[in-house]
Amino acid sequence: MTMSNGLLILIYCIAVYGFCNMMAFGSGPFRIFEHIRNISSSISEHFGMLFSCMMCMPANCGWIISLIDWFFLKNVAITPFNIILAGTNLWWVALIADCCFTTGAVWFIHNFESFFESIAEGTSNAQENENNDDIKILHD
Repeated sequence: MTMSNGLLILIYCIAVYGFCNMMAFGSGPFRIFEHIRNISSSISEHFGMLFSCMMCMPANCGWIISLIDWFFLKNVAITPFNIILAGTNLWWVALIADCCFTTGAVWFIHNFESFFESIAEGTSNAQENENNDDIKILHD
């Protein structure tokens, strides 16, 4: 993998994170993202999670972008495993691997951002969990 491929993968991760963040939390122009979330939630609670969960949304983005990249953008590889597996006929491996990679990368960036937001707000997960009655301490 060359430096330009590494930069392309970094740009891919940031772009997919931005798109997923807009879909999950943003309202968008004319509140389009909000309407998509509301319509999908009215269809089914689980279907609604596809557009509001920061692990569900990137998983679907990952395999869809990988599929588009493999079959429609033949001369340009933009997803990580389409770059790695270019020249092979293993599109189904790239599809699954890009799904997993995209989910992990977006989840990592999202938690990294949430960590620094919690520091800026003066809270931490430990402080939030002290008041949570659902968590049981299993040691003495």
